[in-house]
Amino acid sequence: MNTYLTIMVTVLVATQIIRITQNHISLFRQEKRIKEDLAWIKDTDIKKRDFEIQREVYMMLHNKLKAEIQDKLGTEDGE
Repeated sequence: MNTYLTIMVTVLVATQIIRITQNHISLFRQEKRIKEDLAWIKDTDIKKRDFEIQREVYMMLHNKLKAEIQDKLGTEDGE
């Protein structure tokens, strides 16, 4: 019985080691691919101000569309 348990535990440990190795290889490849795909960001000099401007433009557009929808709903309710 002890031999059977020893073999089963050994197989389970070996399986987990194989899974960890496969995950490590997969993550390494993903990291390499992400770094290659995002290398252009490093070269383009994106600054915090660019994100602030994008956020401001988004909020202006959001407010404009919200106002137009409210105006449209307001005119429909008045009719």
